[in-house]
Amino acid sequence: MRAWLVAAVVVMAGLPASPAAAHWEYTRWGMTQQQVIAASRGAVRALPVGERRPVPSARMEYRASGQFRTAGLQMTVAFAFDGRNGGLVCVSARVEEGQADALRARLERQFGPAQERGQDPGTGARSYGWSRPDEIDLQVTRGQPAVLLHCARGV
Repeated sequence: MRAWLVAAVVVMAGLPASPAAAHWEYTRWGMTQQQVIAASRGAVRALPVGERRPVPSARMEYRASGQFRTAGLQMTVAFAFDGRNGGLVCVSARVEEGQADALRARLERQFGPAQERGQDPGTGARSYGWSRPDEIDLQVTRGQPAVLLHCARGV
């Protein structure tokens, strides 16, 4: 029995680490706007009707925004909700250019190496993409804030 336990530990140690669970930071996909605001502990506010940003092609609307700070990163975030059921489906974030590499490194710690990488030869813009556990895109362009789009799978 002891040999079996040792063998199991050796096998488990050799398996690659699985990526973090899906969802964005303190939110969970499907949360209502009120739940997202409450989970932010005052860092996010509901957008007035005139400031909301619909995305008709994706049947969603950005209806809340605020700030998120962690480990030296400061992000401006916006939350998009499904036009049919009202649940959270995407989070967009922007960080200043100087924090782009720190954001990329954080994403890689959370979700592993990007499954897709690209660079536009004309502009030098770099793109990073993950399709597990969620759909995540990071765009880094010299002289501009880096832009992150983190959505539930299938959005």
